[in-house]
Amino acid sequence: MNLKKTIWSISAALAGALVINASPATTRAAEPAAAAPGGEPTTEQLQQKLQQLQSKLQQLESQQQAQQSATQQSATSRATDDTVERVLRDADKRSQLMQLDEGFTAGFNNGRFVIGSADGNFSLMPLLQLQFRNVTNYISGDGDSIENGFEIRRAKFGFDGNAFSKDFYYYFLWATSSTTGGVSLEQAWVRYKALPDANMSVRLGQFVDPAIHEQNVSSKFQLAVERSLMLQILAGTGESFTQGVTALWEPDHFRFEAGFTDGINTGNTDFRDFPTGPTDFGVVGRAEWFAIGDPKQYIKEYNDFTARGDKENLLVFGAGVDWTQAGDTDDLTHTADVQFETESGLTIYGAYLGQYLHNGAGTGITGVTGGAGDTYNWGFLVQAGYVLPNTNVELFGRYDYTHLDNAIAAGIGTEDTFQEITGGVNYFFAGHNAKFTLDLTFLPNGSPGGAGGLDFISSNDDEWVLRGQFQLLL
Repeated sequence: MNLKKTIWSISAALAGALVINASPATTRAAEPAAAAPGGEPTTEQLQQKLQQLQSKLQQLESQQQAQQSATQQSATSRATDDTVERVLRDADKRSQLMQLDEGFTAGFNNGRFVIGSADGNFSLMPLLQLQFRNVTNYISGDGDSIENGFEIRRAKFGFDGNAFSKDFYYYFLWATSSTTGGVSLEQAWVRYKALPDANMSVRLGQFVDPAIHEQNVSSKFQLAVERSLMLQILAGTGESFTQGVTALWEPDHFRFEAGFTDGINTGNTDFRDFPTGPTDFGVVGRAEWFAIGDPKQYIKEYNDFTARGDKENLLVFGAGVDWTQAGDTDDLTHTADVQFETESGLTIYGAYLGQYLHNGAGTGITGVTGGAGDTYNWGFLVQAGYVLPNTNVELFGRYDYTHLDNAIAAGIGTEDTFQEITGGVNYFFAGHNAKFTLDLTFLPNGSPGGAGGLDFISSNDDEWVLRGQFQLLL
């Protein structure tokens, strides 16, 4: 800038001299140019110098503009880099959802949304289950009847995860009634790995009675639309909830769980004993031997009746027992079962279920009355499924048989023997998270009362039930 001012000053002086020299030029216009007296520059020389100075001035201005442009581009580039860096930092923070001092993160793990701490000591996983169903029930006999309609069979919500450490696990689940929409608590329990090196844990709260494997397999992971009729009759429900404390031990290739409870089917009850409460107490135990496979697969494969996605073969033998006392009545429910799955998509499951009642009014769907004597009711089940190679299609079939010492109400009469024959197909849109199931059930001896949760209507006649269900899990 100083040089520019200097050139402008010289240019102004030259211009002034040029004006002074040019004043008498009008009187001597015709005279030839000559050197000014005393060696002073002529007008033409002054004009040339002025043009040279103006040319240098333009060069300096061009250089200065180029420098300013480069400086502006550099500043713009730095500003752009700073903006990009800030955006990336902000995106990284937002991708972790909560960037607290503890380092909480969020994302998907094994198909579930998880919020948790970076060290893994805290986590929360929401759980939503919807089963929307269409049912057609046809009873053939003297009074043929057909029923068809839609229902929301299950709508459940809850959450699970761990707190304070990876050894402290919790689980909460609520469900809505399929007929009233009312909400009730199903499960609320915590499990603490008291001796991690010995794989020993303690569980307390309200949970599914651990004796019967078919009940322990969630409704999300069944082959058919519903659990078996045998289970409904002998256990009195599809899921027997209880309250209590159990200990779990998982040595190599074995799994044992045993504990003290309020008794089978005592969910959502208070501490009072029979007859104010439903029972006096219960003792439960279950053992499983992983002949092929490892107990670490319990949640992923063994607690799932399908072989879809299995990475290795699995063979498990199990047995369980529940002793519940209510006054003078003792209910000894016991089972033995075997489950076999292959990595090629084949699954086979078989179970025996027995119920010994001593001196009681019994249990079951309508209450199997045995008077003052002892009764023994029993049944068995076999089922198989196969995932067609390179498809999302699974075919399955199931047969179960139930025999009772004392007949119970079925339609207008009574029956002591019930059979269920079911076949169907599963289509996996996104595993169990989005699944469609279609099955057809035939009941050659009809259905007992109280099996409405299976979409059966009490009858002594042949009964056909077609069920189509879409399941969504989040």
